Amino acid sequence: MTDLDLPFPDNSLAPHEEQRFQALEQTVEGGLRDFQRTGQALAEIRDNHLFRETHADFETYLRDRWGFNLRQADRIIDAAVVARQLEPLGIEPRHERQASTFKPAVKIIGALEPEQQRLISRLVEERRGAGSDVPPWEDAAAPELKIMANVVQKLTPEKTVYHPESGDEVELGTLSPAQRYEVVREHVVQKAQAYHEKQAARAQQPPRERVNWADWFIAYAAEHLDHEQQLELVIEQGEGGPPRAVARVMSKVTGEVLAQGEPSDDLKRAVMTLRGAVSG
Repeated sequence: MTDLDLPFPDNSLAPHEEQRFQALEQTVEGGLRDFQRTGQALAEIRDNHLFRETHADFETYLRDRWGFNLRQADRIIDAAVVARQLEPLGIEPRHERQASTFKPAVKIIGALEPEQQRLISRLVEERRGAGSDVPPWEDAAAPELKIMANVVQKLTPEKTVYHPESGDEVELGTLSPAQRYEVVREHVVQKAQAYHEKQAARAQQPPRERVNWADWFIAYAAEHLDHEQQLELVIEQGEGGPPRAVARVMSKVTGEVLAQGEPSDDLKRAVMTLRGAVSG
C-alpha cells in the first residue's frame, strides 16, 4: 500500500477541515458541561480524524488535549447519541448519567417500525399529560420507557390478547387502532405498576450487611481461635483447571479440619463461604 492509498496521505487538514476542527474544539472547550454538544463534537473529530495533524490516534489526542481517556469520551458520545434519539419523544436528559439510563430503552425503540415508534410517542405524551409526579425525563421514567418499548415490541398483530370490550381472546391485529392502543396501554400500566411495587418492596427491605472479607478473616481469628487452632487460606492447583482457594479452621494438634468453606477461584468467596459455615 502506498501513501496515495491511505485516506490521509500526509495527515494534513484541508482548509475547510481546519476551520471545522477549530470550531469543534471550541465547542468541546466551552461546553464540557453540555454533554450533548460535547459528545457530538468529539464524535465528529473522531470519525473524520481531525486530530491527525498533531496526534497519531484519537486516544492520545484526548489525553493530551482534554485530559481524559477513551472510555470517558465514548461515554459522553454514547450519551449524546441517546439524547438525540430521545428528542422525538420530547425527553431531554439533563446530564450524561441520566441519558445513559435511557440507553436500554432507546436500543429497543431504534429497532421498531415507525408505526410502533409513533405508538410509544403517544404513550409518552399521555404519561406527560397525566400529571404524573415524575415527568418523563426524570431518572425514574427510564425503566418505564423501557417497559413501553418492550410491550410495543412484543405485542405484534398476531399476538392473542383480550378484547378491551368483550373480553374475548382475539388477535391484536383484528382490533381497531383505538382498541389496539387501549390494549397496549393497559399492558404498559400493569407492567409499570408491577415494577413500582417491586421497587417499593425492595426499598422496605433492610440493607444487606456489608462485610469486608479480609477484615472478617482477621477478626474471626482474634475472637474465636484458641492456641490449638489455626485459620488457613490455602491456594491449591485444581485438577485440570485454575488454582482454587479454600479457607478453613484447622486443629494444630491433630491436623483435623474443624470447619471449611467451599473451594473457589475467588478469594472473597472462599472466605465468605467459610463465614457461612462457622455462622451456621
